[in-house]
Amino acid sequence: MGQEAYGKQTVEARERAPGAAAEGGDPVPAPHLSAWTAADQRVLYEHGSVGIFKATPDGRLLSVNPALARLFGYDAPAQMVAEVRCLDRDLHVDPQRRAGLKRKIAEFGRVDEEVLQVRRRDGKILWVKESAQQIDDADGRPLYYIGMLVDVTAEVEALEALRFADRGYREIFENAREGIYRSTLDGRQLRANPALVRLNGYESEEELLAAVGDIAKEWYVEPGRREVFARLMERDGKVEGFVSEIYRHKTRERIWIEENARLVRDESGRPLYYEGSVQEITDRKAHEAELWRARLAAEGANRAKSAFLANMSHELRTPLNAIIGFAEVMLRGFYGPIGEPRYQGYLEDIHGSGLLLLQLLDDILDLSKVEAGKLELSEAPVDLVALADDCLRLVASRARDAEVTLVPLEATEGLPLLLGDERRLRQIALNLLSNAIKYNRPGGRVAVAVTPCPNGGLCLCVQDSGRGIPEAELEHVFDPFVQLDGGPAGRLDGAAAAGANGLAGGAGGATGGRAGEGVGLGLPLARQLAQLHDGMIRLTSREGEGTLAEVRFPAKRCLPRPPHGGAAGMGETAGDARAGGPGS
Repeated sequence: MGQEAYGKQTVEARERAPGAAAEGGDPVPAPHLSAWTAADQRVLYEHGSVGIFKATPDGRLLSVNPALARLFGYDAPAQMVAEVRCLDRDLHVDPQRRAGLKRKIAEFGRVDEEVLQVRRRDGKILWVKESAQQIDDADGRPLYYIGMLVDVTAEVEALEALRFADRGYREIFENAREGIYRSTLDGRQLRANPALVRLNGYESEEELLAAVGDIAKEWYVEPGRREVFARLMERDGKVEGFVSEIYRHKTRERIWIEENARLVRDESGRPLYYEGSVQEITDRKAHEAELWRARLAAEGANRAKSAFLANMSHELRTPLNAIIGFAEVMLRGFYGPIGEPRYQGYLEDIHGSGLLLLQLLDDILDLSKVEAGKLELSEAPVDLVALADDCLRLVASRARDAEVTLVPLEATEGLPLLLGDERRLRQIALNLLSNAIKYNRPGGRVAVAVTPCPNGGLCLCVQDSGRGIPEAELEHVFDPFVQLDGGPAGRLDGAAAAGANGLAGGAGGATGGRAGEGVGLGLPLARQLAQLHDGMIRLTSREGEGTLAEVRFPAKRCLPRPPHGGAAGMGETAGDARAGGPGS
């Protein structure tokens, strides 16, 4: 197109009506449509979401738009203009802040996006962003300021929360006692906190990051340990309690560490890096090794003890059986009467002492088996009421000799059967009864009861009227080979052959009133046997008031009683138990 044609087209466009389209072209806007009119400005002022104000240099409002009035909690612009007398005092949280804004405006003619705090009509504090400029008169003197305010409270508070969180994370990172790290998947160190820097023997994070090239090759003692770490990360996304032997990187000292770490992924799920914590456990590993050696030594000693007890039992039973057997032959006069009457008493002492030693051997072996976990129960339904009543008959003659009254058995009707080893349950009951009689006083009483426990189980109770056990010594009656001296002070004496009155001692317990009867194995063995039945023994005693022994068995060992009331499946008879006696 030539110059002449172009000029003609321009003239035609000017003469065409405003807004009409050129031939074959787009509409041409009229000049008054592209300019901001007073009406446009009024619409923005009245209905815009940005607060707009006009104010004098001395701090009086001249005009505000509705958005600014709403921002500060006023019902209308006129109300805000009327009530706000001084911007410094009424709106600004820091009165000196506006003075600083005025100095900037005086120097630069305007301020842009200054963040400051203001106060609403209801007292609430807001963060706003202000932009303003100064309008001068013809002589260059300031007439007023016009400006805009935007509420940025949410943004500022979010930023402050982020800064606070970042400061908290940094404090944790810097001051944690455990090492904290971030590393790439291929084994490069990205971050290390001061604790990890010290663990590796360096002075600063920069020094550590510069020195570590490949974690897999330079850090782990065991080749392939990093690959195990990576496989667990890929499978589970984390590792917990990952124990490894590593080199203290700078000094090459070998130490043990425990790691907890996770795999960090981006929003699309792609792996980015590992981050986690490291704690040195070298001392703990050394302690574990020491405990392991001690355990092996203890197990060896226990095996040696078991072998010794088994051999001792075999070696002692042979002469004891001869002593007991020949004493019985002479006592019964199989080959004629004994000429000297005093020999009869000696033979009775020999026979009783032999039986006592045999019972002691059985107690020692049983306790050893229980402690070694080798004593197995032969379980069947047991009628605990019938068992307790039978045990009372077995000790009746012993009670008469000791001038102790046995109170008839007290038992709740309809009690369930107990799943247990009848021989071992009888052993518990006879030990407690024997002690209650042996360490009672002439004229004393022994009461036995079988009752339901509050938790639904069964409870066997043996109550004596002896002098009781001092409270300070009560906790020791279950210690093997410990006896309580029967003197007035009731002092603890592990070597004594006699102790205070009560249920603990002698061949069946740890305390007693007679010398030479037991070494303190009865109660420890009874407790162990009760625990094998998931039960427990509790002693309650007060000096001068006697002692109560309670054997409690849990509800899970209780079985429904058959309709005929018997205890089908009971293993041994009363006659079988009599052969063994209370210490069998």
